[in-house]
Amino acid sequence: MSEFLHPFKCGHTLKCEHIKPDASKTQSFTVVYAHGFCSDPYGRKPEEIKKWCIENGMGFFRTVLAGHGDDKATFEDTTLNTCKEQIFEIVEDIVEGDIVVAGSSLGGWLALLTACRYPERVIGVLGLAAAPDFLKTYFENYFKPEHLAILNKTGKIEFPTNDFTYIITKKMIDSGNENLLLDKEVIPYNGKVRLLQGMKDASLKWKTALTIAEKLSSDDVSVRLMKNSNHRLGSDEDIAAIKEFLSEF
Repeated sequence: MSEFLHPFKCGHTLKCEHIKPDASKTQSFTVVYAHGFCSDPYGRKPEEIKKWCIENGMGFFRTVLAGHGDDKATFEDTTLNTCKEQIFEIVEDIVEGDIVVAGSSLGGWLALLTACRYPERVIGVLGLAAAPDFLKTYFENYFKPEHLAILNKTGKIEFPTNDFTYIITKKMIDSGNENLLLDKEVIPYNGKVRLLQGMKDASLKWKTALTIAEKLSSDDVSVRLMKNSNHRLGSDEDIAAIKEFLSEF
C-alpha cells in the first residue's frame, strides 16, 4: 500500500503516502510535497501534483507536518525545527533517488531549507507562494504591545483560524528565527528553482518571490506571477502553471 503511518524521529507518528517512480524511467525523480501553515497535504494542489507524477512515471511523497492536520492537537509542542527535521528525515531515510521538493507557503520555506541542506539529493525546488521567514514577518507586522506582553508572560498566544485555534508559542517564533533565509546575502542552492506566486495573495507579499529569486545562488531560477491568483494557487490556471513547471524538471 502507498499509505502508511511512519514514526518520525521527532516523536510524531504521522500519515504518509509514498508512490515510487516508474523503474523503467531512466531519468526520474520523486516529488516530496510539503504543505502550508495550518493546512494539510490533501487539497487540490497536491492531488494534481500526485496525478501529474503518476501520469509521467515520477514518484510522489506527502505527509502531514507535525502539529498539523490529524496531528493538530500537538501543535503547541512543535516548532519550525520539528517540521524541518521531518522533511530532512524523508530525504535521508525514506525516499531514494533524485528529489524535487514542492512546497506551499510554509512548505516553500521548508523546501528551500532542504535544498540548501541536501543539494546533492534535491535536484529542484517548486515554490508555491513560498513563504520563507513568514513567522518573523508576522511577528513584526501584526504583534502589538499587548500581544508581546502575553507572549513574554505565558510563552504563547492564540492564533485563531476558521476551523481551529492554534497556539503560537515563543519557541515556534524563536525556531523560525533560527532558520531565516531572506536576511542572507545569498541562499546557497544552485539547483533548478521554479516559483509560482499570486499577485492577489493576501497572506504574502508577491514580491517575496522576486526576493527569493534574487538571493538564490542558482542561475536556473524562474518566477511566474499570476495576476489574479491568491495564496491558495488552486485555480485551473494555477494548476496548469504548476504542471508546466513540473515538466521543466
